[in-house]
Amino acid sequence: MTTQHNNQNPFSAEISHDEELASTILSLTYEDPRDPARSMSISIAPDLGSNLYRFRVGKHEIIYCERDLLKQMAFTGDFVLWPLPNRIRDRRYSYQGHDYSLVDVDRPLGNYVLIHGLVYDRQWRYEQPVVEQDAASVTTYVDINKESDHWYEAYPFDSRLSLTYTLSRDGVHITYQVQNNGQQVLPFGFALHPYFSLLSGRQDTYVSLPAATVMEADEELLPTGRLLDVSGTMYSMFDLREPVPVGNLKLDHVYMDLQRGTPAIIDYRQHGLQLHISATDDFTHSVIYTATEKDNFFCLEHQTCSTDAINLHNQGEERRRMAHLLEVQPGASFQGTLKYHVKFS
Repeated sequence: MTTQHNNQNPFSAEISHDEELASTILSLTYEDPRDPARSMSISIAPDLGSNLYRFRVGKHEIIYCERDLLKQMAFTGDFVLWPLPNRIRDRRYSYQGHDYSLVDVDRPLGNYVLIHGLVYDRQWRYEQPVVEQDAASVTTYVDINKESDHWYEAYPFDSRLSLTYTLSRDGVHITYQVQNNGQQVLPFGFALHPYFSLLSGRQDTYVSLPAATVMEADEELLPTGRLLDVSGTMYSMFDLREPVPVGNLKLDHVYMDLQRGTPAIIDYRQHGLQLHISATDDFTHSVIYTATEKDNFFCLEHQTCSTDAINLHNQGEERRRMAHLLEVQPGASFQGTLKYHVKFS
């Protein structure tokens, strides 16, 4: 165990090992000297896909995580979707005149087209944490190349994804950086897939999302290419611009046309606690999944692209806008930031 802490600094960092999870654990902590209820801590498991499986505010767990699923690197906690988030039609795609197949990618959960990227079940590496007077941070990273990735033929783009997690007095910032280490243009999308706890129950946990449209989907939850205007009477059931109890929603949908500068908000009304989720402008889409009545979580996933973005990208200018596939030139890099800010009432 390695710990960075001094009594004069409210921030600390620790590298430990969890025997049950069989993983290194990277933990960042902020101890509020005036009010323990405003203290915060996060934990990341780099050996288990760099999953941000723990985000505690005071005594409350903001991220819902089932440890048995985490050990299996299954869908729980807050896992990473890269370079092709969510679903890919027929598990195949084309890019710049070349065809690629994902049919051999093994996914034990979900429907056939659900890929959820190629790194959430990979072992990541990490750098030493950095503790400063006003924040603590740590960086994890994973490579895709012939030597490191057994799915290289499915996505033969040499690259590195780095995530820097920073804990401050306000909450958590996650900055991703994609480095193109190859000789061709690299296409990608990035997202985190957080399972948020329903601290105040399904009726007193409210969610708002400042999105003007929702993407119509087929029976496999793949985009049809139509956008639905949530301000119209016909599609008002998708309108989340004003807070709605999670229990009133039955959603597994991709939203776009997000209002810049306005966060999504999860309001835990019984706890006087809100989570404001905002991001840099590269995050153009958001997915909300409200699960079932017996589940103690729902998902609100900010994404840089739509579902099946790499295939939509090839279908004309309007669908290219819907897809928002990002591209990085050889030798270049691209980065963006997702922010989880905590507000108290």
